[in-house]
Amino acid sequence: MLGISSPSEYGKRLEPIEFYGKRLEVEIVEAGLKNGYAAIKNGRVIIKVPQHCSRKRKLKIIDELYGKISNAVRKKPYSFLGNAELEFRDGEIIAPLSERLRISVHEAGTLHSHAAVGSGEVYVKLGRTGKRDVSDLVSRALARHYAGYVGSYVKEWNRRFGSELGKISVSRGLTIWGSCSPKNNISINLRLLFLDRKFLDYVVVHELAHIKVRSHSKRFWKIVSIYVPEYKSIRKELKIAGARIDTEFKGSFGSESAAIDMMDIKKSAEKTAPKTEEEKDEIAPASGQRNMLDYFS
Repeated sequence: MLGISSPSEYGKRLEPIEFYGKRLEVEIVEAGLKNGYAAIKNGRVIIKVPQHCSRKRKLKIIDELYGKISNAVRKKPYSFLGNAELEFRDGEIIAPLSERLRISVHEAGTLHSHAAVGSGEVYVKLGRTGKRDVSDLVSRALARHYAGYVGSYVKEWNRRFGSELGKISVSRGLTIWGSCSPKNNISINLRLLFLDRKFLDYVVVHELAHIKVRSHSKRFWKIVSIYVPEYKSIRKELKIAGARIDTEFKGSFGSESAAIDMMDIKKSAEKTAPKTEEEKDEIAPASGQRNMLDYFS
């Protein structure tokens, strides 16, 4: 893959995209693709063009993709606010699920870097070669550590849906809060562990509802409303909260943990379980087709 140092190398200047005080610089990258591709990542607009095609076609692809992503940002700016990766630093105390963990980074004599969670710490060993990005290493360690908890969380909610679940995992993506595959594999974004529990509840219910209805139809939203009546306001709040995720713990390090209790989940699920036959009918299985969730549609 060959990175182009400036958009002007293609004969024109692509202005940075600005919205809500953010300034997204544009980077053009040549790659082994058949068609072009554009995305926002780490505060930059990345436009990828096929490496082996004419300059004229490259310019056309750049024009089209720059126009599309500019229009998308203008129409739905909140959808693009949460694209910065989670950042962690040595000595920081973080609070996933309100569990306090201190990040401890050390140079190690090993070849490769590694991170793990245990005894109130995220212990990061930086090896001599390879990946040394502390934020990425911490994110991976947290995703592994909380996979079992998130799995139990989803399964407890699923007692009210009665669906057959596939694999449950914790993802570290930048664009979606969760996903539900045709095999009923559910993925929950790591970022949600740093937000208010109502957002995690909403996303879990959203995914489980997709096992029943594989679209964002009225029937789908009716199912969601049975379990999360205030889902509309939560969706709006998530757009803002998700763009300003603060991983650092603000309270006293010595106080009692306020981690989410599975009993709270059970009580919440019981309160919002369908009571009538009509409500039960609304969560009957529906024919499935793959659908990546768009929470901000």
